[in-house]
Amino acid sequence: MSEGSEQVAGDAEVGLRSHRLLEMCLIIGISPKNLRRVIQDMHSSFFDAADITPEVLSIHAPPFTGPQTNVHTDSQSSSHKQEEIMGPTFASAQLFGNMENFKEHLNVSRGIELCGLPELCFPDGFKLPVEEQEESFHFLVLTDILGNRQQGVVLHINREIKESDLYQSESTELTTDCSEPFKVLVPFGICIITKFPYYTVLKDCLSCLLLDLQSCGEREFEMKVKEFAAQLALVPCPPPGSIQLCFELGPLSIVLSPPEDIDSPVIDIGLHIPFLCFKSETVLQILTYILTERRLVFFSTNWPLLTLVTECFIHYLYPLQWRHPYIPVLGNQMLDLVMAPTVFLMGCHSRHFETINEVEELVLVDVDNGTVLTTQHKGLETPHLPTAAVEEFLTSTQQLRANTELSSAHLASHTNLATAREKKRDQRQQMNNKLRQIFLQLIGNLLRDVSKHLNLKHRVFNKKEFLDSRQPAAQPFYNSFLKTDLFHCFLKARMNKKVDAFTRWERSESNRVNWEQTLNTCSSVNVSSTCPRKKKDQSLHCRQLSTTSANDKAACLESLTHRNSLKMNKTLGRVSKGKAPLRTLYLPSFPCDPLDSLSVSLYYTKLVVQISRTIDQTCIDDSEALAVCFYLRGIVRLAQGQSLQALLDFQNLEKINMNFFPWDLVKHTLNSMTPEQLHAVQETEELKRLFFGTMQKHWDTLKQEESVKNFELPKMPLNKQDFGMHIQAAGIVNHPNNTDRLFDILAGGQQKLIEPKMFDELYSRWNEIKSEMDNITLPPEVMQNLLENERISKVSNPVKTSYGLGRVVLSQKRLFLLMEAHPYCKEIALFRDIEEVEFCLPVSIFPLKILALKIKVRDKKEPFIANLKSERDLWKVIIREMCAGKFLADRHKDPQYIQQALSNIQLINAVAKCNFHQRPMVIASKLAYLDHTVGEESQAVPRMTSDALKHTLHLTDSNSTPYVVDVLLYVPGNLDPCESAETHPKLWCGLSDGRVMMYNAATWIMEQPPIQAGHSKLNCMIGIGYEQVWLGSEDSSIYIIDALAMSCNKRLVGHRNQVSDMIQEETQENGDSISQIYSCSLDGSILLWDPELMKIKSQFQLPQCWRLTSMLLHRDHIWCCVEYSLLVLARDGTQIQEVTLTPSPEGSSNLMTDFLIIPQRDELWVVCSQRANVYIWKTDDLKDPIQTIPLPGCANISCMIHVKNQVWVGGGGTNNNSKGRIYIINSESHSLEKELEAPCGGIGALCSAEDRYVLSGTQDSKAIIWKVD
Repeated sequence: MSEGSEQVAGDAEVGLRSHRLLEMCLIIGISPKNLRRVIQDMHSSFFDAADITPEVLSIHAPPFTGPQTNVHTDSQSSSHKQEEIMGPTFASAQLFGNMENFKEHLNVSRGIELCGLPELCFPDGFKLPVEEQEESFHFLVLTDILGNRQQGVVLHINREIKESDLYQSESTELTTDCSEPFKVLVPFGICIITKFPYYTVLKDCLSCLLLDLQSCGEREFEMKVKEFAAQLALVPCPPPGSIQLCFELGPLSIVLSPPEDIDSPVIDIGLHIPFLCFKSETVLQILTYILTERRLVFFSTNWPLLTLVTECFIHYLYPLQWRHPYIPVLGNQMLDLVMAPTVFLMGCHSRHFETINEVEELVLVDVDNGTVLTTQHKGLETPHLPTAAVEEFLTSTQQLRANTELSSAHLASHTNLATAREKKRDQRQQMNNKLRQIFLQLIGNLLRDVSKHLNLKHRVFNKKEFLDSRQPAAQPFYNSFLKTDLFHCFLKARMNKKVDAFTRWERSESNRVNWEQTLNTCSSVNVSSTCPRKKKDQSLHCRQLSTTSANDKAACLESLTHRNSLKMNKTLGRVSKGKAPLRTLYLPSFPCDPLDSLSVSLYYTKLVVQISRTIDQTCIDDSEALAVCFYLRGIVRLAQGQSLQALLDFQNLEKINMNFFPWDLVKHTLNSMTPEQLHAVQETEELKRLFFGTMQKHWDTLKQEESVKNFELPKMPLNKQDFGMHIQAAGIVNHPNNTDRLFDILAGGQQKLIEPKMFDELYSRWNEIKSEMDNITLPPEVMQNLLENERISKVSNPVKTSYGLGRVVLSQKRLFLLMEAHPYCKEIALFRDIEEVEFCLPVSIFPLKILALKIKVRDKKEPFIANLKSERDLWKVIIREMCAGKFLADRHKDPQYIQQALSNIQLINAVAKCNFHQRPMVIASKLAYLDHTVGEESQAVPRMTSDALKHTLHLTDSNSTPYVVDVLLYVPGNLDPCESAETHPKLWCGLSDGRVMMYNAATWIMEQPPIQAGHSKLNCMIGIGYEQVWLGSEDSSIYIIDALAMSCNKRLVGHRNQVSDMIQEETQENGDSISQIYSCSLDGSILLWDPELMKIKSQFQLPQCWRLTSMLLHRDHIWCCVEYSLLVLARDGTQIQEVTLTPSPEGSSNLMTDFLIIPQRDELWVVCSQRANVYIWKTDDLKDPIQTIPLPGCANISCMIHVKNQVWVGGGGTNNNSKGRIYIINSESHSLEKELEAPCGGIGALCSAEDRYVLSGTQDSKAIIWKVD
């Protein structure tokens, strides 16, 4: 709610003004002057009801207290500031006396256009009723020119007015001779405008007002409405979260329910209403028209029903947003708006159906009869949605009990009004939750896998590929839908990596699929013997389970199901159905005089006390409820004028849930402060960092890009640069080096340009190959015998082989033969076992003497021979490429080579099908880059490095820009595969763009999407148990990741410079183990944190410090690495000792970059950035180092860790800047044992995994895993 709610009307009000329930209250009717004229016409029989036009009689808008409230004269009101003019109360006498002056105020700066409001309040026209009529309500939606919406609730009442009352201020005698005074029923409309669509709440509020108006006289009428508006202006709207607000008004308890999420709208109506008016199929038909952005007009004889039904359909679109004109209620004088050529959604009375039916290209929705008609036009047929999505939707809606009266007919009646209202509200909320899930599932099914067709690097959407992946019958729908603004905004959100309901739905679907696969795996353990080559630990586990009884298996499966369901609930967050019930915060009773400043101030004070009491009663673990309370208390304190206290509340939000932090509100508050107030902010210790972060820091506010491009085939010849952009945008080749190589091969070394025809054919063939790969199907018996994670990439035509008749099948792991006559497969060879692939001479098994392909396999006497006919040359190239990929992957311990080989094979297959001027196979063979690399590559990996290398993790895909891995953290855990993944060890990797990846260290698989912790480089990371990870960032903040919910929504802002290091300490206090955390920043600031309360316990500043890079705790002292020295400090920051290095004769830099202490040996190890040495001191004698260890071939040193009896030092080499170096030094003998070569640039981070492995971060988004001796 920090931004979205403040931008609803486009203004920048402070505090409660932007979050109050009431924006303004208006009285609409006929002025006394015009009413006198009408009555005179009625007496003279010239009365024409069509001549009556409703007017705005009075406006009641906050603030209702203060000096500006009593200002009514024209000269004074014009001299007020803009902010004061926004909230006047215009008395009826003032308006009637000078309407021209009032018209200047109609376009209020709140974004509300009032000129057309009277017609919307009386859409049937203003008529004087002949007899008494029942009061009625209807609802409005007001949209400004920028698309910002506000809502209105209108109460219609009729009041009996005596003609004599209209002449009380004049001496003129009445023109009537009647002995009794002439009376007339005059309709009035009381309209409440709000930024938040609380339709039901405001209807209840106006119903309470109605009780007072029925018993009051004309003189009291205006004041009653004004006091009512002043009361509602005191009510804040709840932010998203787990707390609802409740206040008493008349006989009713009014409840304001919060939005479900920060990006969710308020829902205060029953979303089941359309299902009471239409069949499920018709609802889906209407939604289809809305999704394809047709021009829709809803009809009904019931005005409020128009708004309620159209609002429901707007909610059904979520998370898609309707940004076109939206006018659910059209007055009689506004019907010409349906002639507008743009897309719109409107509503009007059923009496106008025949008139509007004459307009072309409209979809007409009859709410009363539950039907949908289209005006005569060929393009308005209802396009078909995907069959599976429709069936799932209809099945889900058939299970709904939309008519709550039927479902509760067997229950006893509630004898208490409050209980009945609460029960009805709960039923509506439950129904709304079900419907939101149903429609979110529908929208998710329609947009499933859109992300697979996005190129984030080039911000390109491949429309053709997406359409080709859809059901043919649904193609017309997608052709229309992909052109809409709905889809364009959805694509922008995906390109900008927005986390919304669709993102959470995607994660839930992924987790559900993984969960089902896990259950299937555990439930099929009794057939594990038929599934060869499983992982060793999993096979062992399966063998153990196979010896248990059936009951034990069921118990294990049930336990696993329970653990995974808990994990899904934690992971999915609000998508999960297991949501805690809302807590209720009761607002104080309204002041007796809401127009009195003192009474209002006392009300705010009581409200602050009530919120503070709720904060004290809320557990610290309930961060969402705490955030809501601090947020509410902050805006109420702003309304009181207590800016300093309000900023302190907002400051607390960052360490509880920074999603609630109202940046715009805080900036506006600080900008509007006087110099004295700003000085008080900067003098308040807790607010120093807030002021700095809000007013001075700019590097962490990244502007999101707006462009989204559809991929288009080139129309002009392409040079190498343009070819690279198009080929990468198409997703054919991702790496720039590969695109240059492909260009040179296709150009043949002669022409400098690639013709559009050649590119078109390559793109078409590549899509054909991709579609063939996606549609490969194998018999179920064969699928059961596939290896773990095995994926099929190519299948040959039926051919004769030395094993019999069948099809040769290639996966990323092996070759096998799919027998033609029997549904089973026979393995040919693993790629690592293939020794040679060559053409063979004619053999006796092929009577036609056709050359065949021969594959020699290690440890097999006879080669495999296949008569692949015209496919022979192609299969030779792709098999050799896969063998090369497997060889390089084993050599470099990098599985990315396998993926590169598969990509090359797909491109080779595409080129082989093209009709180029050269022979296609000649070009295709040149694309086997890995096969050529193996032949040309020398022993690039030294033996010592190869032996130590374990595995390589690629933290980003090849389609993304590479980033430096700046920090690594390993959190130990349980390696049992049957245990929940939450207990497995984890590896956290921080990238230079602020992203954090979490890998399951038992499988080295990233199970969750990246988490964004700011947008700046991360310098340090520590784990607080298994629940939190703290990250120090260059933007001076400490970000906190909830490791269970996998979200980063807390931030500590204690530093004013980039956070460089953090350390955790466990201490004993009163017999209890207490954890505390030290953090430091480059400017020499050291803070001690209480991680439970997230508060600063103490702090101190190092004098004249500009580069504090790291620190350690040893023997109750703080050791700090500060530029060219090492400082030993007491706990209070008092310097005890300083360690320096003697300048070298060459004058090289002694800038210290890292250090460590080995307590067992009482040794201090120090490295300098530009000196290829490691210096060792004794901690009890820091005068001179006891030993200096040179590091040969080292250009710079960046990090160092202690593992077992070794010290690992990471840096960069002198001979090749593209390779990093790791030096392993024996910590006991001080001898250099090993030199490891990392192929991906200098080493930026090191961490240890239980002393078994060491992990290093590279310059190109990789984490390399090394074995420890």
